[in-house]
Amino acid sequence: MYNKKLPNGKVKFFDTYKTLSGKRKQVTVTLETASAQSQRQAKNLITQRIEKKLAAEREALDIFHNATVSQVFEIYWNTRKQEIADSYALREKQKFDTFLNDFDFGGKRIKSVTSIELQKFVNFFDKPHTRREFKRHLIQFFDFAFAMRYIDVNEAQRIRIPKIKQTIEQKEKHDLKFFTVDEFNEFVDSAKCYIQNLRSSYHREMGLRRLLLLQFIFLTGCRYGEAAALEWKNVDILMRDVYIRQSWQINLGKVGPTKNIQSVRHIAIDERTAEILEEMKTKSDCNFVFPTIHKQPFPNSALNKFMKKVGDYGGMAKNPKYFSTHMLRHSHITLLVLAGVPQKVIMDRVGHSSPRTTSEIYTHLISSQKQQAVKVLNNLPRIA
Repeated sequence: MYNKKLPNGKVKFFDTYKTLSGKRKQVTVTLETASAQSQRQAKNLITQRIEKKLAAEREALDIFHNATVSQVFEIYWNTRKQEIADSYALREKQKFDTFLNDFDFGGKRIKSVTSIELQKFVNFFDKPHTRREFKRHLIQFFDFAFAMRYIDVNEAQRIRIPKIKQTIEQKEKHDLKFFTVDEFNEFVDSAKCYIQNLRSSYHREMGLRRLLLLQFIFLTGCRYGEAAALEWKNVDILMRDVYIRQSWQINLGKVGPTKNIQSVRHIAIDERTAEILEEMKTKSDCNFVFPTIHKQPFPNSALNKFMKKVGDYGGMAKNPKYFSTHMLRHSHITLLVLAGVPQKVIMDRVGHSSPRTTSEIYTHLISSQKQQAVKVLNNLPRIA
């Protein structure tokens, strides 16, 4: 311990101590004089302050080393929820509520959670998509815990998702998740007949609005939420331009941001799409381009149900149970791929952030492509 006289005449006493982490820190106390009595008093005061600091450090370390999963998640979620849209935050929070509460991980010490426990948790769910989703969320969360030094290794990284062999039915479902132009025209014709036979003018009007919205999605490749939230202020029929900048968040019942920043885009529209918008202009009496009679966006479930009913009514060869609004987006992108449109142009038009999404998920082989392969083989020199 040493001391230094201050300009005001008082004396400041200094001493250092080693923290629990091994760092040297300084502690001071100021008294009136540098007498022997003051030195003894300073030594006692400094000793008390050092003990108090070490006790607080021990308590903090104890809390840190014994932090529960729920305690760390609370810190994590305060940051995470600011990074994603409200609708995605709601779904992600529901997933974590299942993990923390329904499976009792919340009260466990985060340091004690093992990869075996996490693997068993993920294996509980049957659907591969659900397993992958939980794995992704858990890896992000435990990455945060690792970065904050709550844990020494991210045990979620060890989770394995079993590779499930694709069944014939699943392959057929994947291959059928798009319409050719002829198939969609067949669907539209069936829908018109179906709508004409509905029992009231109210139901016929709602059916027609649904059909116009479905045609719009097929011709633009919009996501359901983007088409449902489209407002007239973002439509320029004369310039043949639609500006996508928001999405209908059906679980929140309100307009929100698009899926990602790449989804904010201008879409050039064709003549038929312009005609659809002109027709809706005579029907829509609110801000939304494709509203119900009650001036609200159509629920996606209602559109999917309508598509399945039309498919059954028309006796379409393609299985109606696979019909959905997202199938129309698949169709649009597949048709652009078949037409030879560059991948970058397709990505920009449909708002994809990754080329992998375009190339792997939405590229389908259809009969015209298969016939083209046969033509190539027929033109080869005959093989004996």
